[in-house]
Amino acid sequence: MGIGVLCLLLIFASQEVAATDEIILSDGTRFVGTLVSWNRERIVFRTADGMTREVASSDVLRLSLGPNSIAAMGARLPTEKKTPPPDSSPATVRSDERSWRGAFDVSYAGHRGTTDSDSLVLDVRAERQREPWRLRLRSRYFRALKDRSLAGNEWLGGGRLDRFFSPRLFVFASGDFEFDEIERVNLRSIYAVGFGADLLASESRALSISGGSGYTRESFRDGARREFLSGVFRQEFRQKLSPQSHLEQQFHFLQDLREAARFKFRLESALRFHVSGLFTIRFGVSNAYDNRPQPGVRKNEVTFTTGLGIVF
Repeated sequence: MGIGVLCLLLIFASQEVAATDEIILSDGTRFVGTLVSWNRERIVFRTADGMTREVASSDVLRLSLGPNSIAAMGARLPTEKKTPPPDSSPATVRSDERSWRGAFDVSYAGHRGTTDSDSLVLDVRAERQREPWRLRLRSRYFRALKDRSLAGNEWLGGGRLDRFFSPRLFVFASGDFEFDEIERVNLRSIYAVGFGADLLASESRALSISGGSGYTRESFRDGARREFLSGVFRQEFRQKLSPQSHLEQQFHFLQDLREAARFKFRLESALRFHVSGLFTIRFGVSNAYDNRPQPGVRKNEVTFTTGLGIVF
């Protein structure tokens, strides 16, 4: 009798093991339990200790299902019905997916390069995502002084539109524009198309790379112009260090496809600390390198920044 009971327990135990589901997140976290339901945006998972967890589908690296969970693949989470306030119309209600997010920073900067000077830097970045599209915009202006005289005046701006054709892969079209009084550049326009990938995409860590080819046009104050086919590469990284701080890093490379020796890049890194839900303190350093600069301009420009920011 005891042997029979033991056999039945072993049979049921083996069925439970076979039915166990496993979920692994992009940051390496692993849960074992049972899949409750899922949809395009989120997954509900009950762990072995009986806790119910809800995670975003974009954060899931791998999902392994047992035989008994196949039927759950057709489950759907109930849609929450949001009732707008009495004084608002349905047209004013927007989902989080459509909202903008980004940061606006005002910084004091010290430059080391063609002109050793101090400057005020205004920097704004914004991003909006609505599947399968993502739009990123940026604008930065700085004005440098040395001995109370103007030593620098530069504006950078541009944007990139991504179109995802898989959860992590996308094609893009971008346009970047630059005015630089020190380099005597009236306008530098860079248009590019190519492919990219979000190699990491979670709340704690994000890494995106993109590359392609395009067309660059430069006009200078002396009336000269230069046009050439160019190759572009961009890398963006973000790492959450603690609940109140994170690391930001960007790298942008531009190559003249006609001359291998003519290229330039910009590397930026910064630490951002949240002092409240809205305000931040940012410490940054950037390095701009031009292998073939204009006459009288150094190849390397290093900038250190300290400032206050607003995140939205």
